[in-house]
Amino acid sequence: MLVRILPLFISLLLLPVAVLSQQTTSEEEDPFKRDPIFNKTLQELLGEKTEEDSDDIDPKRRFRSLQEEGIDFDGALEAGPYNTNPLFNQFPNLPMIHYNRVNGLFLGLKKERMQWHDYGGFFNIARFRPHGLIGYGFASNRWEYAIGLERFIGRENRVMIGAEFHRASATEDHWRVGLIESSLTAFFASYDFPDYHEKDGFGAYVAVRGKRWYEAAFSYNNDDFSTLEVETTFSLFGKRSVFRDNQPIDLSTDETNIERFNFSLSFNPKRLIMSRYFSFSAMTEIELADNSGFDNQFNYNRYLAEFVFFSNFEPGSVLKWRLRTGSITGEAPLFKQFQLGGIGSLRGSPYKVFTGNQMLLSNLEVQFGQIAGGDSEWIDFDSVYFTLFLDSGFSRESESLKGSTNPFNDIGGFSLADLQHDAGVGLGTDLIRAELAWPLKRFGDTPGFWIRFNPTF
Repeated sequence: MLVRILPLFISLLLLPVAVLSQQTTSEEEDPFKRDPIFNKTLQELLGEKTEEDSDDIDPKRRFRSLQEEGIDFDGALEAGPYNTNPLFNQFPNLPMIHYNRVNGLFLGLKKERMQWHDYGGFFNIARFRPHGLIGYGFASNRWEYAIGLERFIGRENRVMIGAEFHRASATEDHWRVGLIESSLTAFFASYDFPDYHEKDGFGAYVAVRGKRWYEAAFSYNNDDFSTLEVETTFSLFGKRSVFRDNQPIDLSTDETNIERFNFSLSFNPKRLIMSRYFSFSAMTEIELADNSGFDNQFNYNRYLAEFVFFSNFEPGSVLKWRLRTGSITGEAPLFKQFQLGGIGSLRGSPYKVFTGNQMLLSNLEVQFGQIAGGDSEWIDFDSVYFTLFLDSGFSRESESLKGSTNPFNDIGGFSLADLQHDAGVGLGTDLIRAELAWPLKRFGDTPGFWIRFNPTF
């Protein structure tokens, strides 16, 4: 059952969208060019119009972007992993200004990679664009850096090639909690949820996008991964020494080199509304580290797929559903395995309580709120709304997958009866929201309580 869903997701990614594309007008903004303020030109920051935005955009256009508010998901300061190709996370992905238990306060300057806009050349060489990071962690006493260069190919800037050298902190937990959000909760209340590691290496990539619906990418990466130690116990209102330990990259080692190929394919990555009543997006990621030409301590292949569905089933009511599934063949280190529980996944269960090489996660939400207005019947996510949700999921360790190269192996060993179910309620906006979640199957009846500064998905 687990990975039978993978072919379905890949099929969804390849759905023809010719009919939808014919309804797109030239007046609509390019969704791939939504970028944070630190990537804008000086003229744009000062409010001067550029040639690209000189035409008024039809306010009643059919294809509108779903509101992705919150301090991370709207990409107001940095695009980060939430407004960028999935392979962004094969490179260091922490914000240029952050606070966590391994770096303490980190101050830096950053120019994002993999952004679909071109504001001029590099040393007057057209279509070349540098990117990188330089910053310092005041608790870790460590400088971090990244330096890279990209070039656009083609007249419409729909093919990008790039490369980067780096030595900086990163996390695999970007999908479960916002990284700026986690910086705030760590600084004020000592809740620092992601686990961190250091990436020291390089990578090269190629990305291709369509006009509106598709994005694909390939990368080669070679990194030394190192476990990072907890370097600070300070939080403004939390008790000292309450930060949890930072999880090691693996129980058997604190450092390893992983050489790997990576692929991603996304349909509707910017989550544009496809009709008056529904929208969906889908993506798949493949990480291949099991190759006879690689000298890796850990040889594994990791497969992940995600499907997100939105339905405006009645005025002021929205159904949201996220389904994630994954499988890992071979021997993967701990930090690459699937871990479920707690914030962003199973909200009534202990944090990362389920770990393994097979995973299935479903997050189902029904939201009731104020209608956005105009001819739209979608919720205004900037206003207060009420949420009912059900989280279901499980991750387990399959011995058969460890000795196999087939991600569909041992499907029968994963049973829907194993799923953990957590139900809850929420109240607030996408910018700040309170949630209560009760475990329905394991872990007693004590609810989990969350204050969130981003949508769950």
